[in-house]
Amino acid sequence: MSNAVVIKNYPKGLSVILDPNIPFDLLYTELGKKFRESSKFFGNAKLVISFEGRELMPEEERLLVDAIADNSDLTVLCTIGQGDDEKNQQYIKAGSRFLGEQDKMMSKFCKGPIRAAEVVESDTDLIVIGDVNPGAEVISSGNIIILGTLYGTARAGAKGNEASFVVALDLRPVKVCIGEKSMNIISKRSLFKSKANPKLVFIKDDELSVEEITAETVEQLQI
Repeated sequence: MSNAVVIKNYPKGLSVILDPNIPFDLLYTELGKKFRESSKFFGNAKLVISFEGRELMPEEERLLVDAIADNSDLTVLCTIGQGDDEKNQQYIKAGSRFLGEQDKMMSKFCKGPIRAAEVVESDTDLIVIGDVNPGAEVISSGNIIILGTLYGTARAGAKGNEASFVVALDLRPVKVCIGEKSMNIISKRSLFKSKANPKLVFIKDDELSVEEITAETVEQLQI
């Protein structure tokens, strides 16, 4: 299936041409294989990408971006629309908005559930769509957002950024860490007994604080 994914290289970006007729799960596998085989050629470049050849749902596009990150050292700065005759000018224009702004690079999306013994890591913000199960661990140099329940361990600001935060629709974790600070469910159990409401963990007054998400708590974040 050599033509399922075709990559065209531009000085500041890539066009990834996708077979419109094969199932998405097969396309996802083929794209990962293609970028894995080409990883030495692309190195650790930071590029803008356009997906062409088939219509993608937003979640499908995010999964493909994730597959590129997982199978190469590339950093996908952003994605742009397809079919532009002056494509490289679009790549340059889009890429210039992101280069040099490491903290604002595209977040990593991960489709859950994250199962026991699994560890998911990201150098950018990490967004998990689903639960993080007991025994699982999610680690991010930036923020962690869990669109589900956190039962396992979450470590935000893993490289020392204490302005990072953890958000989950429900918090029932073994441990939450931000930078060097951590909160263990055994010693802080009472904080997690309230009914399931979206919660925010962040550093407040030099200590980890768990609060429901409100306009007031969001205002305190350094974003």
